[in-house]
Amino acid sequence: MDKNTHLGQIAVIEAQIKDLTKERDAMRIEAVAQGYATWTVTIRMGAPSLSWWKENRPTVWQKYAKQSTVKKFTVA
Repeated sequence: MDKNTHLGQIAVIEAQIKDLTKERDAMRIEAVAQGYATWTVTIRMGAPSLSWWKENRPTVWQKYAKQSTVKKFTVA
């Protein structure tokens, strides 16, 4: 397989993935609207080297912790 063929196939696959992702997202929105599924939102706490902070500076690790929201698609 030559360079152009290989890169061309990669481009085709990436385009397919992009189209399918759009279709999936639209179908998820429709499923939630119809009541077939829900979005489950959770909050995660992340901190740099949490084990180190808890071991060495347990009172200040929360100062550096950051919350992030995760939206997960779940089938009802």
